Amino acid sequence: MSPLPHKPGALKGSFRRWVHAQNTHEVLAASSVGAWLALVGLVMVLLAATQWAPGASTVFNLSLPKALLCFLPALVDFAFAFHHRGRQHITSRGWVLSLVGTTCLQFFVASLMTLSALPGATLFGGLFLFTAAFHGQLFRVTPRAPFLAVGTALALALAAGLFANEEHLALFAVIGPASIMAELYLGTFALRHDRTRAEAERLRAAVQAQMLEQQEKDVGRMAQALTEILGHSQDLHNALQSAGTSADLLLGTAARHPGPVRMELDAPVRKLRESLALMRERLEQIRQRGRRHVGGDPEVVELVPVLDSVRQSVSLRFPEVDIQIEVDRNEPLRPWVRGGTTTLRRVVENLVTNACEGDGVRAAARVRITARTEPYSGRLEMLISDNGPGFAPERLAVPIQGLSSSKPQGTGVGLYTSECLIRASGGQLERQNAEAGGAVLRVLLPQEFRS
Repeated sequence: MSPLPHKPGALKGSFRRWVHAQNTHEVLAASSVGAWLALVGLVMVLLAATQWAPGASTVFNLSLPKALLCFLPALVDFAFAFHHRGRQHITSRGWVLSLVGTTCLQFFVASLMTLSALPGATLFGGLFLFTAAFHGQLFRVTPRAPFLAVGTALALALAAGLFANEEHLALFAVIGPASIMAELYLGTFALRHDRTRAEAERLRAAVQAQMLEQQEKDVGRMAQALTEILGHSQDLHNALQSAGTSADLLLGTAARHPGPVRMELDAPVRKLRESLALMRERLEQIRQRGRRHVGGDPEVVELVPVLDSVRQSVSLRFPEVDIQIEVDRNEPLRPWVRGGTTTLRRVVENLVTNACEGDGVRAAARVRITARTEPYSGRLEMLISDNGPGFAPERLAVPIQGLSSSKPQGTGVGLYTSECLIRASGGQLERQNAEAGGAVLRVLLPQEFRS
């Protein structure tokens, strides 16, 4: 096992990397109040079985008061569960509390080994091995981040030092190293699985982004072709109208010359008018089909409800970040977006999430969203600024690319996909760093014309 870093700064960095590697939702689910109450029920049933099951006194000979006393420190884990009920995020202090609570829970299981007779202690040793392996997988315990492994060793040492005799010490000598090795092995395996899954997700997202970009190019080419077709069809439409007018004049002329001349011209002119009407109808059908074939026209979207919805959802994921929306709610902000409300919400949520996450090491504490109508162009201008680390200069010098991120576990696809969606709607996305620090994203989108 690799020793923990000695320098406080290195220790904090190692702890931060360990926190970043955690599956927060998985930990919160395993440490929920409901899960903890189920665990308490299981412990009570187990202790009752060691007292009153047939032959239990011979196998276990367990002191119930001492066992319950050793269970009291595990209430720290319940405090973690109660404090984080309904939350989606765990702070650094919360992770420390979780480590302490888990260590106390392991101490309780280890104390059952020492308080029982040797046959029962062997059974509880298997339970401790399973518990440590489960915690290793849950908390991603690795030789580079052995925080919980240290807690496991401490729990074993305290339990053995308080109650164990020579026979139990031999059992601890076997179960202790095996438990720590199982913890490290399953934690390392789970972390590698996370990385493999993240890489697969990154490749899938990259393929989707490339498909989206290609679709955008196709839409552009189709729109250009449709513009040309509609231009030609307009010329044809004008020519047909002119021919129809000429046919009406010819029919009027024939009406003023009764006799053989009128009879000779009447039928051909009427047939010509019917043919021109049929041609106009076919031409209009071609124009309508062409418009539908573009792949969906941009839709007008109300921006403010989208911003409110994004703020509510992102705040649940990052409760420590102050997300502010500063817009004139009396001003109609209605951009044109291909894909409608769904696309605009996805774009804004991606950009705000990136601002909250920072570079993966340092996050933002405040995110500000402003929006207005540009006074001259009439376009919607939306600014998303934060007080995080900002963009690295080398990233600002190149276009936005997928599969490139400053975050250790980031894919870089969110910003790239957002830019593709904005461009597909006829807008643009600009990046820069604020003079006072932090990043600034500027989104420009075409907006509904207001007279």
